[in-house]
Amino acid sequence: MGAAKENLTKVIEGLNGNPKAQTVFVTNVAGKDVNWDMTFQFNLENEDPFYLEIKEKKGKIVDGTLPNAEIVMSGDPNAIVRICEGKGDFTHAISREQIIVEQGKVMDVIRLTRAITIIIKT
Repeated sequence: MGAAKENLTKVIEGLNGNPKAQTVFVTNVAGKDVNWDMTFQFNLENEDPFYLEIKEKKGKIVDGTLPNAEIVMSGDPNAIVRICEGKGDFTHAISREQIIVEQGKVMDVIRLTRAITIIIKT
């Protein structure tokens, strides 16, 4: 297992037990709360591909490639490690081109950063 996947797995395990972080994955639409279900594909340099699935406010890391992932990212795995250690975030990693969002909306990636930040601070 690569360092980026290992670090992200630990953060996601923390997320799954943290109701405050899980609120990031709820959107209010016309006065009704809707779960924000999303998939993130990670194709990082020198690491096997993996993806993160957010469903019903829980995250799961899975080996392999998800052909229909909403977000597809590539780049430096060390950027993910730093994000998971609280030493950076996706906004800076994307602006420095350490992480490239090949498909999907950057705002959705930033939403993931918010959840990661909550986990790191608790």
